[in-house]
Amino acid sequence: MTPQDVPIYGTHPVEELLAARMRDVEHIYFDKDKKSQPLFNLLRICRRERLSYNLVPGAKLDALAGTPKHQGVVAFCSSRPYNDVEDLTAIIQKKPAPLFVVAASIEDPGNMGAIIRSCVCLGTDALLLERKNTVPLNATVARASAGMAEHLCIVKPRNLEGLISGYVNNNGFTAAGAEMGGGLTPARYDFTKPTILIIGGEHRGIPPYLQKLCQQRLSIPMAPNAQSLNASVAAGVLMYECMRQRGGGGR
Repeated sequence: MTPQDVPIYGTHPVEELLAARMRDVEHIYFDKDKKSQPLFNLLRICRRERLSYNLVPGAKLDALAGTPKHQGVVAFCSSRPYNDVEDLTAIIQKKPAPLFVVAASIEDPGNMGAIIRSCVCLGTDALLLERKNTVPLNATVARASAGMAEHLCIVKPRNLEGLISGYVNNNGFTAAGAEMGGGLTPARYDFTKPTILIIGGEHRGIPPYLQKLCQQRLSIPMAPNAQSLNASVAAGVLMYECMRQRGGGGR
């Protein structure tokens, strides 16, 4: 079993998990009817650190934990540790024109796995994920990536909006968002410059807080009777265009 498959339950074990591996915590579930100071403290940490959590009935928590002895809290971690934001800094210092991909509001684990696979195959430098509203980096995603998740810098920053703004304002990046129509065709966009490519989810698209950061909109030309591309396919097309413009080299 991968770490994400194994629930961490009990107030003290979850406290220890947050102290040691907070960035790898995908989701925390609380018993909505159980009250205690340790649970309140854990809830406060979740809100302060923008961790994804839900209040659920006790029966669901029993099922998630596999035991009723969970003390009102169950946590799940990612299938592999996330990279640090400092790893992105190292990439920027090493490469003149990095490509960072943001997968926002992707709900389908198959799509997320395919995006990770394309990132590795097409020379993307890092994948950035939201703390909420995006499928966790779980065992299903790892399988769908065909093992490629182990070979990619994947970061889930505490403040994704602030991180992107900082790179745009201070590091010469352009934030480009993929949308259905009306944007610049990929071939007309200059992918040889530092780029943050934002891919929206299957249902929500690019969330508003990230839309406002997009300095450029990109739209993939399609046949007249076509409605849309799968999110992972669109991501792959755009990453391929980046690699093509950069001479088809790897990293």
